[in-house]
Amino acid sequence: MLGRLIHLLIPAGLITTAAFGQALPAPDLQANPQAPTAFSRIRGLFDIDLPELDPPGTIKLIFRPHISDFIRRDYLRTETGFRWALNDNFEFSSEAATFVTHGFGDPAGYGIGELNFGTKYIFPAWLRPDYEASVSLNIDLPVGRPPLDFTDGLEHYAPGIVVQHHSARLTRLTTFAGTSLDLITHSSVAGVIQPNQPHDDSVSITAGGVYEIGQIKWTLSGTYTTTAWVSGTSAHFFYLQPSLLWYVPKKLTFNSKTQWIVGIGTPMTWGPDGYEFKVTSRLRAEITFRQVLEQIRVRASR
Repeated sequence: MLGRLIHLLIPAGLITTAAFGQALPAPDLQANPQAPTAFSRIRGLFDIDLPELDPPGTIKLIFRPHISDFIRRDYLRTETGFRWALNDNFEFSSEAATFVTHGFGDPAGYGIGELNFGTKYIFPAWLRPDYEASVSLNIDLPVGRPPLDFTDGLEHYAPGIVVQHHSARLTRLTTFAGTSLDLITHSSVAGVIQPNQPHDDSVSITAGGVYEIGQIKWTLSGTYTTTAWVSGTSAHFFYLQPSLLWYVPKKLTFNSKTQWIVGIGTPMTWGPDGYEFKVTSRLRAEITFRQVLEQIRVRASR
C-alpha cells in the first residue's frame, strides 16, 4: 500500500506544485474564436493525454452519448463533464458517466455509475523547441448501483508522462511516446472486467502518431502493458488502436458554437484471453464557453 501511495503522490505533487505556483491569468476574451482547438483524448478511440491545452481560461462542456446502446444494451450511457484550462500549463477535467433505461429492452434504472477526474501539467519546449511534455493524473471511480456490465468495479489511479514531437518536415504529423501506471483498488460496486484487461496494478508503454488533414485526424497508438513490474502477477498485454476522427465543420452545424466530433476505430488486443478485434464509434460534443462569451461581448458592443 505504501508503494502505491508513493507512486501516486509523486506525479500529483508535481502537477499541483507547478500549477498553483503560478497566478491564474484572467481569461483573454480577445482571443480568436476560430483558433484551432487542442486535441484531447477520446475514450475508446484515443486514450492518450497529449501535452496540449486550450487557451488559458477556456472552459469546455463535454457531452458524449453512446448511440449504439440502443441496439447493444438495455440502457443508454452518456458522459458529461467539463475541461478547464486554468493557465498556460495546467488543466483540470471532470466527467460523470450516467445510465438511463431507453425503453427498447429490460428496465435498467437510471443514475450515475462512474466519476472521472483528471489533471495535466504541460512543459512547453521541453529540452528542444519542437518537443512538449506533460505529466497527468487520471482517477476513475465507480459509484452508485449501475448495471453489472457498466463498469469493471475497480478504482483506477493512473499517473503518467507523455512526450510529443512536431515534425518540421512533415508538418501534419505529430508523434508521441509515454508511460503510465494503473494502480487499482476493488470498490463496493459490482462490475465485469473486460477481456485482456489487467486484474492487478500495471505499467504501460505507449507510442504512436496523429496525422491531420483539415478537419480529419488519423491516429495510431500501440501499447505494451504488463503487471510483472508492479504487482505479484505476471501478465502481458498488447494493444493496437487505429482511429479516424472528423471534426464536423461549423457550416454543417448551422455555425453552432458546439464542436461535434465523429469517430470510428478498430482496437485490437492480444493477451491471456487471446486475440480480440472490435469496431467502435463515438459521437462527442464540445461547447467552448470562451467562444460563447466572446460572441456575447461582440454583440453587446454593437
